[in-house]
Amino acid sequence: MPSPAAGLARVAAVLWMGSLWTVAGVVPLLFWRLPQAVAGGLAGDLFAAGQGLGLILGGIVAGAVPAGRWRRLARIAWGLDGIFALLILPIMAMLRATPHFGPGSPSWGPFMALHVVSTTVYLAEGVLGLMVVARAL
Repeated sequence: MPSPAAGLARVAAVLWMGSLWTVAGVVPLLFWRLPQAVAGGLAGDLFAAGQGLGLILGGIVAGAVPAGRWRRLARIAWGLDGIFALLILPIMAMLRATPHFGPGSPSWGPFMALHVVSTTVYLAEGVLGLMVVARAL
């Protein structure tokens, strides 16, 4: 029978990756169904909430995975969550808050470049996290 700590780590991992991939599935629907400005605001809120939760749950997982390769991958995924939550999202929010934000505005180019970076970081976090869930827990 697994220890209570191992059980907590499994639950944390499933919640972490479940929330991450749920947000990844919901955000495109927002842009499909809502005006771009509304969808963008809601997407930012969803990412912020999900990444904040990921900082807590990812920390539990990264501390509970047995030492070795999978712990390193868990810590990398957790670190990517931190980069996304504490660096990328605040900069994107700042760019969105500029006057007349939108295509053609001075902040649009940096925002779109950061969007590409954020998508890559988010995908890498999700793939690494799934690998840890599938193999290490």
